[in-house]
Amino acid sequence: MKITRATVADDDAIIEILKKFADSQPFGRLQVEAKQYNDHYVRKILDAVRNRGLILLAHKNGEIAGVFMAIINPDMWLPKVKIMNELVWWVNPEHRNGSAGLRLLKEYTKIGEKMVKDKTISTFTMTLLENSPIKDLQKRGWTPIETNYVYGEQ
Repeated sequence: MKITRATVADDDAIIEILKKFADSQPFGRLQVEAKQYNDHYVRKILDAVRNRGLILLAHKNGEIAGVFMAIINPDMWLPKVKIMNELVWWVNPEHRNGSAGLRLLKEYTKIGEKMVKDKTISTFTMTLLENSPIKDLQKRGWTPIETNYVYGEQ
């Protein structure tokens, strides 16, 4: 298993993975809307994430096993305070019994720690879906600060 930073040359493969990610979301209406994605728009988003954050890929046997994306944003009240927020953490189903997900998380953590040390960012965040196989980030050094909810039935 190898973790690398994505380049523009990886965009087609990343888009295919992001379609799988969108199809698996627990938000029913988003699944329908995701199938009507705008290729040009998605590529602009990937460029923005590459320029203001990172896109990591997990490779196994010459194929992409998973993707991790995070973007740096200024704090709403303190614009000099930068926070890197996880956007996507996905491992293709056929690779979920391996180490791809954990390796992506470890690389994100390593990069985030270095960016904090270098004062590029103040902190970095993670969000987990309810059905994530990794349940307890606290034992990996993370501190829970909030919980996200979606209103109504999905």
